[in-house]
Amino acid sequence: MISGTISASDYLNAQRLHRAKSVRWYYAASGFAVAAGVATYFFYQQKLGFIIGCAGVGGLIGELVMSLLYLPWKVRRLHQQQKDLAFPFTYTWDSEFLEAKGVSGQSKRQWSNYAKCKENENLFLLYHSDALFEMFPKAWFQDQTQIAEFRSLAHLAGKT
Repeated sequence: MISGTISASDYLNAQRLHRAKSVRWYYAASGFAVAAGVATYFFYQQKLGFIIGCAGVGGLIGELVMSLLYLPWKVRRLHQQQKDLAFPFTYTWDSEFLEAKGVSGQSKRQWSNYAKCKENENLFLLYHSDALFEMFPKAWFQDQTQIAEFRSLAHLAGKT
């Protein structure tokens, strides 16, 4: 059994983990645009190369602004609006089901009904679909054994 409340920093960590793959692709595309712009500038047309390179730099700056300014602001705002997050959630599980209880209700879901799982050093995300997930901060767990047990069950999600 684990129990805890979701803090604004937990919520921000979850959003960063959720969008990590997209961010990597975005940085790669922007970096490619910068490289293509530089190559075009020196080997083809300076004006076109400058435009492509600036587009890549703009993409990099845009993602940095999103990650460092907009996302933390938006997450704090959403966290304040979701009053249920201030109350504890309690989760229990066995090899077949994950059960959740909170101030607004309860649910019981088979592990196999989750679409996928993501994990980083701070938390687990269990996905209902590509865009809907439940977060489990690792600080809620009692010890590494409990984390390992949860991990083994969570990583079965979507594999049946």
